[in-house]
Amino acid sequence: MQQIIRWDMAVLRESPWYQKIERRDIQLGLQQVLQRQLIRVLRRRFGEIPHKVEARLEGESVEKLETLMDSALAKLTGDIAVNSLDEFVSILSM
Repeated sequence: MQQIIRWDMAVLRESPWYQKIERRDIQLGLQQVLQRQLIRVLRRRFGEIPHKVEARLEGESVEKLETLMDSALAKLTGDIAVNSLDEFVSILSM
């Protein structure tokens, strides 16, 4: 019986439907980690962050969150930096 269950799971994991769900879950997990890390960086740089800024980050794509993280960290790395939370919010609005 266990062999049948293992075989069924192997077949399921190979199905396009399962793989699509798995990719989506990985993407959502990455998105959540980036959101938390970006909020952490913003708090360290600018202090308390308004809830509406945090809420705006929730719907952003991984690519956008990565770009925003680059902007938030730029001053530390010597790249072009955002100098205020307002400037960050304007980039978030793009």
